[in-house]
Amino acid sequence: MRSIVTCLALLTVAAACENSTDPFIGLTGGGGGAITQTQAAGDWSFTLRKTATLPCTGGSLPDNQVLTAHVDVLSDGRLSATTSSWATSPAGSVGPLTGTVRLSDGFTDFIMSASAGSASAMELRGTMTSVATFTGTLTDPAPGFSPMFSVGGCEYTASGTKA
Repeated sequence: MRSIVTCLALLTVAAACENSTDPFIGLTGGGGGAITQTQAAGDWSFTLRKTATLPCTGGSLPDNQVLTAHVDVLSDGRLSATTSSWATSPAGSVGPLTGTVRLSDGFTDFIMSASAGSASAMELRGTMTSVATFTGTLTDPAPGFSPMFSVGGCEYTASGTKA
């Protein structure tokens, strides 16, 4: 009997963790609450602050650098590669934006490329919310790509708002 109760208790705890919106508890990671295609789409700005995770040498973006993005989200959460883009602010380099927004919980994974077909790209991962905010991490370079701004690689916390 004790084995059955222990097993049921463990299953209950595991199920509770899996359904949590806390990205550090759930087995597959997670975001915030559900977000609609309309809430995720639009013009976003992301403010960056360096972390100590990577060396951030040789041309890394400064603290408080703002990146802007036009995010065109399709009904399945994927971004339209032909109409989504990102840029440094003030008016600077512009590049293609690809990736997804998981509409069930707002988990976001974007690749910001230097240009179409470029080997240089950054990855922006985090959570969009239904109240037009974003929190996450920008990593330069994205896995499998060359750095865009930093020779040795750089990681930033990213906070964002939708215009």
